[in-house]
Amino acid sequence: MPQSSPVRVRLALTGTLVGAALVALGVITPAVGAAPPSAYPVDGVDTSHHNHEWKGRGGPTEIDWRQVAAANDFAFLKATQGVSGKDSWFARDYASASGTSLFRAPYHFFHPRSTADGAAQARHFVATVRAAGYRGDRAGELPPVLDVEKLPAGGGTEVCPQHLRTQQVRIFLREVRKAFGVTPIVYTRASFVKECMGGKGEVFAGHPLWLARYGSGSDEPRQVPGAGRSWSFWQHTRTGTVPGIEGPVDRDVFRGGRSQLAALAKGGAPRTEGR
Repeated sequence: MPQSSPVRVRLALTGTLVGAALVALGVITPAVGAAPPSAYPVDGVDTSHHNHEWKGRGGPTEIDWRQVAAANDFAFLKATQGVSGKDSWFARDYASASGTSLFRAPYHFFHPRSTADGAAQARHFVATVRAAGYRGDRAGELPPVLDVEKLPAGGGTEVCPQHLRTQQVRIFLREVRKAFGVTPIVYTRASFVKECMGGKGEVFAGHPLWLARYGSGSDEPRQVPGAGRSWSFWQHTRTGTVPGIEGPVDRDVFRGGRSQLAALAKGGAPRTEGR
């Protein structure tokens, strides 16, 4: 697994000290954190069918999960969307990733089609990931993930989900927690909660947060209003490169060490052949 080099650690510490001095002088406003992604040695990726459809090749491409595992510690894989959508590669990818040293978890893209379909989305997600072998408490299995973000609207624009209701998000999280006996991780960003949820992020309180913020240098993800905690995972780019995956891929870091990641996985560290 990737380790921090002495140079990398010194650079991270130097950047942190300089940032602290500038804050003290009032030159910059303090951020949630002051370390770049490279300061966190536990790396990961998140994938979907899009990572098999890179335009640089004529047809679908496989992900070599053993190569991915050689350079990363964890992976989040898209499983479902809305009340019926299924990622066409999820079952195959999850089976392959489960045979490696990767910590892994499925995620559901919340796409409300009505103002009252939180429970229906939860049932669809639970049934799909169980069919693929996910149980939530096996070795290497991280808690399941709810992805709550804007929807693509064409032309590169994104909009708030029309039928998004905080109570339906709450119902989804409650039903998934009941199904697997673990508290789900939530993927979102502070700006989404402010713009699309009226700043009412209390529904995410108590959940590990996986937050997105790109190209921000040492400015870590902003705290979600009302959630009461900082990030556990940081999606810091959509254009990363990883051996075993063709084309650009989302890259992530974990705010802690591998032992802490194992503690988040109720079944402990992954067990693979020969380990």
